[in-house]
Amino acid sequence: MKHMISALFSPMAFALGFLWPLSWQVVATLELAQAGLPAIVAGAAVAIPLGLMAQFRRSWIWLK
Repeated sequence: MKHMISALFSPMAFALGFLWPLSWQVVATLELAQAGLPAIVAGAAVAIPLGLMAQFRRSWIWLK
């Protein structure tokens, strides 16, 4: 149970569940890419690297 909760609140889960749709909608709204697949890919290009960096650093705070 502890592993499930820690996976649910991990940085990658936050990036995929919140940052990806948020960045996808921002890209589509600002018309930086066409609505549909290109906007989804652009959102993934933003969210996944941020989530991976936070996952490996174990923190969203980058200045320590």
